[in-house]
Amino acid sequence: MNLYFVPNDPEHTTLVSTNGVAQYRIVTSKAGALKSPSITRINRPADSALDSIIGEIEWRRYGFHPVVQSHVFDGLDQKIEIRELLYKIGSTFSTARYFLGNDNEEYRWKYANGSGYVLTHRLTGEEIARFAREIVKEGFFRGEGKWALKIRPTSLDIDLVVLTFIILEKRRRDTLKNAPQKAIDREEAPCESGVEVGGV
Repeated sequence: MNLYFVPNDPEHTTLVSTNGVAQYRIVTSKAGALKSPSITRINRPADSALDSIIGEIEWRRYGFHPVVQSHVFDGLDQKIEIRELLYKIGSTFSTARYFLGNDNEEYRWKYANGSGYVLTHRLTGEEIARFAREIVKEGFFRGEGKWALKIRPTSLDIDLVVLTFIILEKRRRDTLKNAPQKAIDREEAPCESGVEVGGV
């Protein structure tokens, strides 16, 4: 499955399938003048407004850790800190972030220079998803250059793939906005805060 970003902006975009059907919509509100955080909402088409919500991410400020509220973790609506959802293993400076899937398997997002984030199964190393730009060969966007989240057949919930990717890609771009030009030129993925657990 290919989900094309229209436009390529993890804060405000629609993820569109090869046949031109909108699968997800991401909208981010601006932070309030006081302490209210900006909020990213991820929705998909559904019979009711409640069923359409995949997750809400509160980008808290002033030293408070961002949190995500969703039901995709285990079917129950939960609110957890992003650093607990997407945690580090091993090196403090690693760009890799791990999470436990709905299938009780562990997965890893890692930034690949020259491309984008790649999702793999932690134990087998099998590639599950990749964010990359391509010239579309078929379907609604044929002949156009588009950034796409390319997802292979998997037991992992696609909603969870989209949710975790949007979190990481937004944070990466936020960090790059404040990074020296040299880091941007090298397309480096700055380290993001997270809970670190024992070595591999």
